[in-house]
This record gives sequence, C-alpha cells and structure tokens, in this order.
Amino acid sequence: MFYKPKDILPGKTLEELYKIRYKDPLKVPVRIKLKGNRVFITAFVIFSDELLKPYMNRDGYEENGTGTFADHVIKGIKRFWGKEYIIPGIDGPVTVSVDIRTDIPKGQRAVLIRKARFSNTSYVSSPIPRMGWGVFMTLCPESAMINWSLYSPGRINLNLWNTVRMYEGVAAHEFGHTLGIGDAYGAHYRFFYEAPGTEGFLMNDNGSVSPEELLMVLRAHETGKMQYFPYRFVPGIWFPELKKRIKRSLRRRKRRKKNRRFKSV
Repeated sequence: MFYKPKDILPGKTLEELYKIRYKDPLKVPVRIKLKGNRVFITAFVIFSDELLKPYMNRDGYEENGTGTFADHVIKGIKRFWGKEYIIPGIDGPVTVSVDIRTDIPKGQRAVLIRKARFSNTSYVSSPIPRMGWGVFMTLCPESAMINWSLYSPGRINLNLWNTVRMYEGVAAHEFGHTLGIGDAYGAHYRFFYEAPGTEGFLMNDNGSVSPEELLMVLRAHETGKMQYFPYRFVPGIWFPELKKRIKRSLRRRKRRKKNRRFKSV
C-alpha cells in the first residue's frame, strides 16, 4: 500500500483500530459508524432545485426514464462506495453501506449539492469564510479551496457530463472530498503531480474506490483532519504542463470568440 494505515494488527477489527467519535453528531453532515469490519456511511444532503429536474447530458439531450440529476448522484455514490473491500491485515472482507438522506432532522447540518456555476469542471468548495486560510494550517495548496472539517465538509458543485455513468462517477469522486480525502491526479493545485500508485483509484481517474482510499476516509474522521495524497513540485513536470494548459486555454478562448462573432452575423 502506498498509504500506510495506522496500527493494523492481526485479529483487530476496523472498529477497534479507528476510534471515530463525534462530540455533536447533529453538526456532522457526513458521518461514519463502525461495527466490527462493517462501515456505515450516512450523509445528509440538500439538492438544489436544478438537480431535481430530469437528467440531461452536456449536449442538452434529456435521457428519458433515467430519473433526475439527484437520482444519479445518489446512485453513483452508493455504487462506487458501497461494496466489499479486502484490506491486508484485516480478517475477512470489509463491507461498506451508504445511506444518503434527504429528510433532514431538525438541527442537523447537511451538504449542499448543486450545479456548478463558475467552472467547466465539478468541484467541492468550502464556504467563503473558510476558503484560503486552510493552506496555512495544512501547508497543502489543495486546502485553499477545500478547507475540510467534520463540521464543514464543503458543498458539491457538479457539471454536466456526456453520459449518465460519467456523471455518477464524478458525483462519487466529489463525495470522496466531503468524506475527507483529497485528489490524486495531476491537478494544478498538486503542481500537476499524480500520486504514485493511484492509477485506477476513484480520486485519480474516477476508477474504483480502493482500500487505501477507504482507510484514508476512516483516518480523516478519526483525526478530524483531511487526508491528502502525496504531492511534489517537480520542475520537469510543472513547467511543460503549465505551458501546455496555457496554450489550451488560449485556443479555447479564441474558439469562443470566433463562435460569438459567427452567431452575431
């Protein structure tokens, strides 16, 4: 494992290894309960009105019979996270059950899930008062926008995708951030550095949730601190990738400008 879980001893269960306790559960929107080697994830969520409409892909085509955007968010989260895991050092399979609740009890905090407004990508962001200063607490540039805590895991902003399956996978990926883990792919806030050994991980390329990712989630909820994948500043990666992305951005801007001129004629 590239991520070394803490103190996994033969014969110990996850419940014995990870002491997850919440002082005020009503203030924790995404909660975890351990019972032996069973993991129960309960998330209280609020969907914006936009996501209560019938699912429509990026090209503007409605896919009949597939339900609403919200239906696919729930389906994706449950499909990717709710399964059996084999974890070295743990006897037998670890099972994860996911409950997404939209019936919010009085006083319970919830995660807002809405359509992305300011970006062509999907992302999780913290409330404005929490943004920015997180980087001084963690020294991780990723925490500038996702200043995660148990009581404030952030809001999920989802963009449109070409297929239902892609949309569900992205929803599950963004949900991983509200569980307390960072990205593994070569994002600009990771200096374009992909965490070694994470190919096929959900937090890298929307693959499958790995045992390492599950253990990072448990660690986040035990410590109250977001868990980040290894990142490095490598000039040989950063400078060429930055140059490539600037060129790509300029091409897109030129294309949009050309399209606007064409429409105005």
